[in-house]
Amino acid sequence: MNNQETAEILEKIADLLQIKEDNSFKVRAYRNAVSSIYHLDEDLKTIYQQGRLDQIPGVGKAIQGKIVEILETGSCQYYNELKKEIPASLLEWLAIPGIAHKTARQIYKKLGISTLDELYQAAVAQTIQNLPGMGAKSEEKIIKGIEYLKGVKDKTTLGEALPVARDLYNYLQAFANIEKLSPVGSVRRGKSLVGDLDILVASRDEAAVRKYLRDYPWIKVIKLDESGHVTGILKTGLPFEVIIVEPQEYVQALFWTTGSKEHCRVLLDNVKPDLLRGVASEEELYKRFNMDYIPPELRENRGEVEAAQTSSLPARLELHHIKGDLHVHTDWSDGKNSLEEMAEAARALNYEYLAITDHSRSLTVSSGLSPEKLLLQGEQIDRLNRKWDDFRLLKGIEVDILKDGSLDLPDDVLAGLDIVVASIHSAFNLDKKAQTQRLVKAINNEHVDIIGHLTGRLLKRRPGYEFDLDKILEESARNHKILEINSHPDRLDVDEDIARRAKDMGIKIAINSDAHHKNELSIIQFGIITARRGWLEKEDIINTSTYLK
Repeated sequence: MNNQETAEILEKIADLLQIKEDNSFKVRAYRNAVSSIYHLDEDLKTIYQQGRLDQIPGVGKAIQGKIVEILETGSCQYYNELKKEIPASLLEWLAIPGIAHKTARQIYKKLGISTLDELYQAAVAQTIQNLPGMGAKSEEKIIKGIEYLKGVKDKTTLGEALPVARDLYNYLQAFANIEKLSPVGSVRRGKSLVGDLDILVASRDEAAVRKYLRDYPWIKVIKLDESGHVTGILKTGLPFEVIIVEPQEYVQALFWTTGSKEHCRVLLDNVKPDLLRGVASEEELYKRFNMDYIPPELRENRGEVEAAQTSSLPARLELHHIKGDLHVHTDWSDGKNSLEEMAEAARALNYEYLAITDHSRSLTVSSGLSPEKLLLQGEQIDRLNRKWDDFRLLKGIEVDILKDGSLDLPDDVLAGLDIVVASIHSAFNLDKKAQTQRLVKAINNEHVDIIGHLTGRLLKRRPGYEFDLDKILEESARNHKILEINSHPDRLDVDEDIARRAKDMGIKIAINSDAHHKNELSIIQFGIITARRGWLEKEDIINTSTYLK
């Protein structure tokens, strides 16, 4: 069991305890342990073997015992006992808008149902609206939420898939019989949700590759092992396929297996098959079509072919273009690192600036900042800034957009900050008109610079809230507001479609990490991939600029 798998079991224990309405301090202890394990720089098993579990913040003796059991046996008796009291299938419900732990318990106890399908049928039959605190609107949200979850059930986020792809890639790359290889399919194109992991391999001895692959330690099961490819399931649950071709067929196969199907079809309609024979690179392949090379992220048949024919593809956005991050959290609210630790991590990435945007006071679960606490933080930022002449910490806040569209901090407080990110963290169930008015009011506040994670979606966990996107884009353009691509792989919000529409309307984009730990600054790579898929260039991104003040 690795860090993530161990943390997932502990998180499920916390959720089951909360559904059970167990001691809140016990629930919090498990959640603190989960957060600490997720943010470890080391392998948890190594820490255990060296007898250092007691050095992990938030991990007491009782939870240490559970961790040891999970690492040694791959299971946890306490978790298994909890599942006898509260069906683990209820954990799926927590991803549905309008269903929190207390609601899940009520529905389970009152209606005697425990599966997602049973919940869906109960909502369709209008049974749930009769429960205390529920209603027709709640029922409608539940139906929509379940339909969303079913649509993404077999998908994996890019943030989960890409590290797995890199590990398998590195394993295969070490084999001398493999001459070339590349991730392909939706992972190579950088889609936010992927169905499986495909890797293309060029080798003159495909049987040897298949034999070598069978020893990969992260394979759970091999479903098919035959000439040219191997398919199966990895221990993470992600389906995989390794496709093996002769070296002379590699480039052509790279094109086909990268896709998308629509992109390939548009290019190859009415084209003779021998046109692609003998190509030495994808660049040469596209040249044979009399067009510029099209990067994988753009191969979705959304105008890239026509742009490549007229040399009007967007210039590729690169990681080194990013000069700073405008949305991060510290231990002043719900982050794990100090101001100085976050600053030094940003400096290690060669950033010129970092905006500290801890939560505002209404988000009590995240220990949000009051005006007084924000002022104290600003004084500490001033002291730290005197240390550097090549870097600057910016004073900021992620201020809550309240239910009526007003902001969680007064204007005179916001006016004294360098960066104000305004975000919705509550009242997701407002109707479309009310949610739109709420966002419009925030956008019209002169002190707001950036609208954070605009749609509020959490991939595989909840759909975004309803609002009039056309109206919001118009208001953002009119008020010169910046929209955020939140780089957390669970968000990637705004998505590529909204980002492209924003670009066409002259709206600037900020690519931010929303990091709650210094190691999370690096997830900005996922935001860059989303920006590329949205046809954004360096000039469209606000934090590719040097900060001047």
